[in-house]
Amino acid sequence: MMRLRKSLILLPLISIAVILSHISWIRDDLGFLLTVDDRPIDVSGNIENRINQWTRSCSAVTQLNFTNDKYLLAQNLIYNYSPPDSSNMKIASAWSMGDWMLVEVEFKNLLPAVVMIQNSDSAPEIVPDAVWSGYTNPHVPAPFIRKFLTERLKSPPHSLIRCFEPQSKSFK
Repeated sequence: MMRLRKSLILLPLISIAVILSHISWIRDDLGFLLTVDDRPIDVSGNIENRINQWTRSCSAVTQLNFTNDKYLLAQNLIYNYSPPDSSNMKIASAWSMGDWMLVEVEFKNLLPAVVMIQNSDSAPEIVPDAVWSGYTNPHVPAPFIRKFLTERLKSPPHSLIRCFEPQSKSFK
């Protein structure tokens, strides 16, 4: 009877010690990560992404393709933004809502980017402060990029930004 009681006490303690030896939390430049056997997992990014997917409304957002005039306009603006490197680009996805476009771009010699384009008073233009460029690994890219774009714009198109889901191979 005494051995059974000791076993029932020791089993949970040993189990907890074994689990804790495999997991830990680390902080890097972009936030906190849970590590399991030294493999990083962005728990907060995954949770934030799921909540966003369940609560957003994308009815006012249109996905653009290469036959759409706005897509061609975005392609031309990005192509001419910082040549010669920007001329070697491929649009991974493009979305629009009202006077705004959100374009995800891959380049041959530059880091991948997410670009906000606004149709201002006279003509559409890239909003220079709202250009995300780079990787987020091991963090989940969508929540991080959405937050960056929202913070950089004076009056962000929230529905458009919330409906952004990375399509680029660079963000997979």
